Amino acid sequence: MLDKVGTFRQAAGEKNTSANNSANDILNSKNEKYSDSEKPESSIDFTPYLREPKYTLEDVILPQKTKDQIDLILAEIEYQDLIYYEWGMGEKHKLDKALSINFSGLPGTGKTLTAEALAHGLKLKILGVPYQQLESKYVGETPKNIAKAFEFATSNNAVLFFDEADSFLGKRLENVTQATDTAVNLTRSVMLMQLSSYEGIVIFATNLIRNYDPAFISRIRWKTQFDLPDEEAREKIWQAQIPSKLPLDKNSVDFSALAKQFDEISGRDIKNAVFKAVVAAARENKPKEEKCVTQSHFFEAITEIIEANKAASKKEVKLTPVDGRVELPPAPNTEVDASPPANTENDN
Repeated sequence: MLDKVGTFRQAAGEKNTSANNSANDILNSKNEKYSDSEKPESSIDFTPYLREPKYTLEDVILPQKTKDQIDLILAEIEYQDLIYYEWGMGEKHKLDKALSINFSGLPGTGKTLTAEALAHGLKLKILGVPYQQLESKYVGETPKNIAKAFEFATSNNAVLFFDEADSFLGKRLENVTQATDTAVNLTRSVMLMQLSSYEGIVIFATNLIRNYDPAFISRIRWKTQFDLPDEEAREKIWQAQIPSKLPLDKNSVDFSALAKQFDEISGRDIKNAVFKAVVAAARENKPKEEKCVTQSHFFEAITEIIEANKAASKKEVKLTPVDGRVELPPAPNTEVDASPPANTENDN
């Protein structure tokens, strides 16, 4: 099998591990105050998070604009010899070696699925690292775990995938007042160092890109926005969620009508609606051979999901306590003029 990550590294320039060494030098001194018995292990076992991709590019249904951006990312790998060697771009990007990608957008728009499909398209495994596994109570240990994740992905020739990346790509703190603030800044500084020196493929995903530190955004080569699916994509997603064995009422089911009527929904919303509709059809008090999924099942399921989304997105009213006296606005004038109206008739 073609080693696409290795070929990419070679095309991008000579391997440089000095940043990893520098990061380790910084981190090794952070836990000196702990005794040997108190210190945590210096690394975690990432093996459970290394897997074969479950989805292919054929499984991904995206708006055309997003799909075009994914095709460009794949083109960098496919034409790397032409880009880096024959056209000399490797000479101009000696310190910009990682194929770094950021997927941003609303929940349920296909970011994680596309990351897996991208790895599948490159015939690579994917290392999906949840942030809660990287985080440590020991000062300086979280950045060590981040560095280890990069090392593990390199040694296993895997695409490195960080979901909810805003957790550690956020803006660095300017007013550092306690040890936890220092730890936060150290974590983000080490991530910058790793990203600058990494020579493989790394994908970040977030629902909150506005929380990113600008330094991270500038270092990420491909920034792909995942929007809610348009009408054409919605119809394809509805159809893609239907197994061939599922009995449908062909006289009523119209995915084109569903796609047209229900907008501002994600692919995940559609996936959940199909499942809810199937469960509703299965529990009906009918003989099994008469059961089938109808348009009304789909209609009711997606309507319930939309209403639940609206309820979840309502902003909470928060009261902020204040010190001292607060001047209230003057009360509105509610007095009624009880005097009789002026007599406008002429006295004769």
